[in-house]
Amino acid sequence: MIKMNKDLSLVLAISFIAVAAGFFTIFKRNEKCAFVFLAVSALIIIMFLIITYKRINTIKNLNIYLNSIISGDYDLDIRDNSEGELSIIKNNLYKIIVTLRSQQELLLKDKNYLAESLADISHQLKTPITSITMMSDLLKNEENEEKRKEFSKVIEDQLSRMNWLIVTLLKLSKIDAGATEFKNSNVSLKSILQRSVQPFLLNAEINNIDLSVECDDKIFVCVDGNWYIEAVSNIIKNCIEHTANGGYVKVFAEETAVFTKIHIKDNGSGILKEDLPHVFERFYQGKNHNESSVGIGLALSKAIFNNQNSIVEVQSAENYGTEFEITIHKVIV
Repeated sequence: MIKMNKDLSLVLAISFIAVAAGFFTIFKRNEKCAFVFLAVSALIIIMFLIITYKRINTIKNLNIYLNSIISGDYDLDIRDNSEGELSIIKNNLYKIIVTLRSQQELLLKDKNYLAESLADISHQLKTPITSITMMSDLLKNEENEEKRKEFSKVIEDQLSRMNWLIVTLLKLSKIDAGATEFKNSNVSLKSILQRSVQPFLLNAEINNIDLSVECDDKIFVCVDGNWYIEAVSNIIKNCIEHTANGGYVKVFAEETAVFTKIHIKDNGSGILKEDLPHVFERFYQGKNHNESSVGIGLALSKAIFNNQNSIVEVQSAENYGTEFEITIHKVIV
């Protein structure tokens, strides 16, 4: 700003010299013309000073705004509806402020989410680690072979649970980071659904749960088959865990000109009304949650569906059952 003031002083000095020289030159020939020239020149100089002062003042304000932005204050509104180069600069600067403010909010949101996720992961790992430690201590002093087998089985189950949790979290993280490559192709929907229920058929039979699949052989969908099977399997697993002996889990599909819809329906314990909006949130566990549940399977399913041109919705009533609906929108070429 000091340099600008020096430049302005230099311009004014040259202007005064030029006006004085012009005045005396004209004064020698015509006094009236000389005074008119002096008045016009003075008016021009005054106008120049006013405009220059305003521009300098605007630049000073811009400098203040820039210093505020550098210090992290993004709660500024410097939009300008007037015309001119400085107004364009102010409006562009405002756009930068809006962008920085948005990025700051996202960073804060990510920071809070990371802190909450780490706390949830620590909590989820604490239970199996405690169980494994306790069983290991019991194994050291246990001579009964049956008891040793029982303790070993508990350790094995808890290790499997930890492994599933870590693998699932890694998958979720890769999807969130956009590092997962989905290889879509036309796949038989019936094949996807049959492969999705396959791991649960034995468990369903043992617990007298009617697990069935109904789907037309002619229905094909453009998805990544392997990822889609994982997403659907997580939902089926959730339904079986909340269905009592003698209940049912029905998986069926329908097709229209614009979409294909998968229904996964059970007559289990249902989801409480207050829990329903949160079922797809990570680590969320409702009041009716299974003891072995960690609340991450449905979150992974939703993340997969979001990347597969699909929408998953859920309807439920306590003690009447739950129905998941997965809508696959057809891609019109």
